[in-house]
Amino acid sequence: MKFALASALLGVVVHAASPTPAVHDKAFWRQIVASHYAAPEGSSVAELTMELSGLLGNPDPELRDTFGYGILTAWIYQKKIVPADAVRRLATAWQANLTKGVGATGTDGVFLRSFSALMLSVVVARDNEEPFLERADVRRLLDAALDYLAAEQDVRGYDARVGWMHSAAHTADLLKFLGRSRHLEPADQRAILDAVARKMREAPVVFTFGEDERYARAVLSLVARKDHDAGAFTSWVTATTPARMGEHPDSATLRGVQNVKNLYSKLLVLLTLPKEPPPGAIAAREALAAALPGLY
Repeated sequence: MKFALASALLGVVVHAASPTPAVHDKAFWRQIVASHYAAPEGSSVAELTMELSGLLGNPDPELRDTFGYGILTAWIYQKKIVPADAVRRLATAWQANLTKGVGATGTDGVFLRSFSALMLSVVVARDNEEPFLERADVRRLLDAALDYLAAEQDVRGYDARVGWMHSAAHTADLLKFLGRSRHLEPADQRAILDAVARKMREAPVVFTFGEDERYARAVLSLVARKDHDAGAFTSWVTATTPARMGEHPDSATLRGVQNVKNLYSKLLVLLTLPKEPPPGAIAAREALAAALPGLY
């Protein structure tokens, strides 16, 4: 799969997420948050949305997370005051952002990529609730999400100074909502599962900022589908479960085993909690329960 570029999602290419000069100060945005995300009277939601999108790559956590992500999510998903065509155009820009500087580590560029992935999860969540995306749109988004998952090397979680980076968790959120999409095909389930497994095995860190639970929820979205492929899930667990380690494993092997073990453990808990679990839950629990003892 290759990254879909500027023509994706039927929108005219916009540069909504490129850094733009600040028009409004923090007091302006704080007032919107304080007023339960009501758009200011007489304002242009379209112009404000573009400005907010430009905050997604800002290293200031209030501008990026509280205002950029928070207000955009309220307007796109909760209040739905951003029209579908405008959401498509924003999604086009956010999808293109996934490639910007990807592969670099330790730079502020991760914010734009990571929070663009998070905003795309909001777009798909809205489409799952009130359909407006075409099948081809979702196909391109899935390809872009899987490519970004593999390409992103900056997996830092949280820093007290700049807040959340969390690229791995935000990509998991995108996969979770894609996993619920009406446009997802049965073969896509295994593609998502394999991509998650690779991330767990190959990540340069043991995830410690809740990423394992976010990926468990992405997998759970597949198990909960009416067309869940139980056989593919069981074979995925078998293929993903690491072989028993030798006496002196290297650090990369240890990290991978721990991430897979944490993923399985969180997923098993999530499959056990519901009073009325989805039909595929029993077989999934059995597969995980059989695999986990070998990891301890």
